Amino acid sequence: MQYTMIAATDMGNTRTVNEDSVRIAPDLRVAVLADGMGGHKAGEIASRMAVNAVSNYFEEQVLVSGDTDSLKGSELMKEAITTANTEVYTNGRRLSHMEGMGTTLLATFFQGDRVTIGHIGDSRCYRFSKGELEQITEDHTLANDLLQESPDGHVPAYSHHVLKKALGIESRCEPDLLRIQAVTGDIFLMCSDGLNGVVDDADISTILALRSHEPELCIDTLIRACLLGGAPDNVSVVLVFAR
Repeated sequence: MQYTMIAATDMGNTRTVNEDSVRIAPDLRVAVLADGMGGHKAGEIASRMAVNAVSNYFEEQVLVSGDTDSLKGSELMKEAITTANTEVYTNGRRLSHMEGMGTTLLATFFQGDRVTIGHIGDSRCYRFSKGELEQITEDHTLANDLLQESPDGHVPAYSHHVLKKALGIESRCEPDLLRIQAVTGDIFLMCSDGLNGVVDDADISTILALRSHEPELCIDTLIRACLLGGAPDNVSVVLVFAR
């Protein structure tokens, strides 16, 4: 199976710094997205550090093995995220201007029709398949915990922005690791909460359905929809098309 990857990030309408980072490596079939947090540009540093650490780890392992399909995706993903967590955590305590920094992290690794997903925080991975949009990852937020106990589905607005887990906050991290099977025609959407916090799932689904044959126009339309909706936060999107 072949995969086409495309990524875009925007500062949004109100922020003065883009604390999101994205990196795609089509030759490795790896895509990584992070949404940083922390003062004095520390979030920007944390997200970039995490994205680079994960990407570089995969690159090193692929160079050693010479074959992406033979690698154990789940083990590799966990090791890559652990490496990134150590780097962010260590630097956040070694340098005063990085104190308290952390980041969400979402990474995908494609091997044939197998997809390994690793994530921590509230950046999301969706799959658009046969006209249906499905959220694959689970948000590590207070809101998600409260929803389990809320019969009416209502939770305080602030709870959506309270992360229960993030990369670089503790010396050890426990990311979610998922393995799913892709089929031809699937689109995998990775995004920071700057997108799904503004553009609802129905509109995201419509854009993917109408623009799926034009990857660049598709991702531009998603970013533009967020900007037209106010874009109070940075917004980042990665699209992976299974061909």
